[in-house]
Amino acid sequence: MKVLMLNGSPRKNGNTSVALREMEKIFAEEGIETKVFQAGGKDIRGCIACGACSKKGSCVFDDEVNLIAPEFEASSGLVVASPV
Repeated sequence: MKVLMLNGSPRKNGNTSVALREMEKIFAEEGIETKVFQAGGKDIRGCIACGACSKKGSCVFDDEVNLIAPEFEASSGLVVASPV
């Protein structure tokens, strides 16, 4: 089993990262693989519902979404972390 963890904070070593690291420890104890993706601070376009991804298999905007998409497919779980 693999869990993808998205960090929405622009601070790579802030409190959101600390929380994700704690979750990583717990997942590791249970034998669950994790991958953290630093989404905060990246230039990622919002979806415009053009439907091109379903035709060509990737977003028309060539950004981080196309790089992380295979990780979504390979993961059984998702954690989305954001500063509050």
